[in-house]
Amino acid sequence: MRQLVLFGLLWGGGLWPDVSDADVDHTLSLSVVQIQAYAGPGKMFFGSGVVVGPDRVATNCHVTRAALRVTVAKGSVSYPAVSQQADTRHDLCLLATPGIPFPSASLGQTEQLAIGQPLYFYGYPRAIGISFSEGKVRALHPFEGSRIIETSANFTLGASGGGIFSANGKLVGLATFLSAGHAGGYYAIPSDWIPGLSALEAHKIGPLQGLSFWEDAATLPAFLRAPPRP
Repeated sequence: MRQLVLFGLLWGGGLWPDVSDADVDHTLSLSVVQIQAYAGPGKMFFGSGVVVGPDRVATNCHVTRAALRVTVAKGSVSYPAVSQQADTRHDLCLLATPGIPFPSASLGQTEQLAIGQPLYFYGYPRAIGISFSEGKVRALHPFEGSRIIETSANFTLGASGGGIFSANGKLVGLATFLSAGHAGGYYAIPSDWIPGLSALEAHKIGPLQGLSFWEDAATLPAFLRAPPRP
């Protein structure tokens, strides 16, 4: 079987019309923040996150997995996360960050998406400030009660946990991983999973155990398995 390489984005002609940059509501970026994860002396990792409720920030668990301390930042201001609710299998973590003044994103649902629909990404790739890219829905992969979004909206290192928004301004996913190669895809976990995460027990910030569905080669979903060589 040909190897399929998947990368987390932690940094250390369709039925839908094209939408020009002038038509995009860039105030969506106000809900997107940088995640700074401190794993010990001299070890700091960067990722992205999205404010999804009062004092709550959603990000990927692989961003905070090794962290002993996590800070949520935007521009020159930062706020410490005091706890997190973690679903490591789905690579979704919810940080409790008291006092953050940023607006909450409005959650959408992947069932409202269709192939070819415009999508917009905001995040903090390479820890150099907020970035924007646009693309479309390339595929919607059914998985454990929702759909993993494959998109042409590109993102890179540091983008993990960044927001994937629909044309109507709804948060529909978090940028999570990409596959290698010229035809590699960009994948986002669905925002559908965020409400259920609030029911899980919160824990103080500390290292997390376990692999996500896209990291565990033994249990990769079918849409991520490379076809056998002819």
